[in-house]
Amino acid sequence: MKANKREYHRDFKLKIVKLSFEKRKIEDLVHEYGITNRTLLHWKKNYIINGEENFSLGKTKLTDQEKKIYDLEIKIKKLDNEFEIIKEAEDVLHKGLLFKYKYILEKEQNYSSYLLCKILGVHLGNYKKWKSGYVSERQKWKMMIKEEIASIFLLSKKRYGYKRITAELQRSGHQISSTTVRLYMRELNLSVSVKK
Repeated sequence: MKANKREYHRDFKLKIVKLSFEKRKIEDLVHEYGITNRTLLHWKKNYIINGEENFSLGKTKLTDQEKKIYDLEIKIKKLDNEFEIIKEAEDVLHKGLLFKYKYILEKEQNYSSYLLCKILGVHLGNYKKWKSGYVSERQKWKMMIKEEIASIFLLSKKRYGYKRITAELQRSGHQISSTTVRLYMRELNLSVSVKK
């Protein structure tokens, strides 16, 4: 026997649709309000096609032209979100993984972690491992070396470049190339301040 279809009040649907456009994650909304992804996407489609005044009048069958308009509206909204993320993350894009991971963690309440990882060029699985506290030996070593690079750089009053820092690190027993030190300094945004 088929279960009765649940009815929702127009104002309730409208509220959730508007929340979904205010950078709220769909997964959070459907969980919070006890609806399905499919239901919410259907309501959003109805809202985009019919507007607020004619929202929820039951018109769900789209003409070919309406379907094209709907698809374009969705693409525009996705591109707007992506552009906004890129604009907000401008200073993080050229930094190391740790900075990107922290940025994703901070912005996860506004955007999906999948979208943030895709735009920042981060592997989603690696981000989730980092978030759950997993740090590989290589990552631990890299973080330790970066701390030492920053320390040497600050002790030199920002006068040591990558070659001198490499020499200092090698003197203290680290096997590291000047190319790697230069890369890490870029990721840390450290550059020599030369007085003229």
